[in-house]
Amino acid sequence: MGNKELFLKAMNDRYACKAFDPDRKIPKEDLEYILECGRLSPSSFGVEQWKFLVVQNQEMKDEIQKVSWNQKQVGTCSDLVIILARKDVRSTDPYVQKQLKRYGLPEDKYQKFLKLYADWVDGRDDEILELWSEKQAYIAAANMMTGAAFIGIDSCPIEGFDCEAVDKILGIDTTTFQTALILPFGYRADTPKEKKRLPLDEVVEYIV
Repeated sequence: MGNKELFLKAMNDRYACKAFDPDRKIPKEDLEYILECGRLSPSSFGVEQWKFLVVQNQEMKDEIQKVSWNQKQVGTCSDLVIILARKDVRSTDPYVQKQLKRYGLPEDKYQKFLKLYADWVDGRDDEILELWSEKQAYIAAANMMTGAAFIGIDSCPIEGFDCEAVDKILGIDTTTFQTALILPFGYRADTPKEKKRLPLDEVVEYIV
């Protein structure tokens, strides 16, 4: 079986796992591989406006499950990844300037790059910018889930949670971050249903 076939098999096998085997733990090297898939993900302007919290403490996972509509995959997973989206993404924020400066541009080109960034970002209100950062976080989440599926590790993206309650449990600095997504990883303890997807010719249109 070629690489493309192996990859598509992983995509077909991947599903939103509803229950994990709590006795099976992800090896450290596999967890780091999944996180690396997220770290290497693309982001707008290369700002990487995300942070990954890995919750392994069972009591904390149980607390988060309670404020996540009691979805049992939160408490039964091996590792619970909380993806945070940054709020400090305006051109005047030190984090953004640090990220843009790392390209090593001459000062005049850096200032042009910073102005380009400012023209696109700074005129938008806080809510729009928070949504923008969340979109970037979802790119990283998708790559982590796909990377996990490729090595036989299951996942389930979760949006159903009380954001303020999760922030409080984790002690998040909400002036800088917001919880974008809860992403449990582990090994399935349930049986997936048949995958239902629209056929390719219904979701793809070629413009030539």
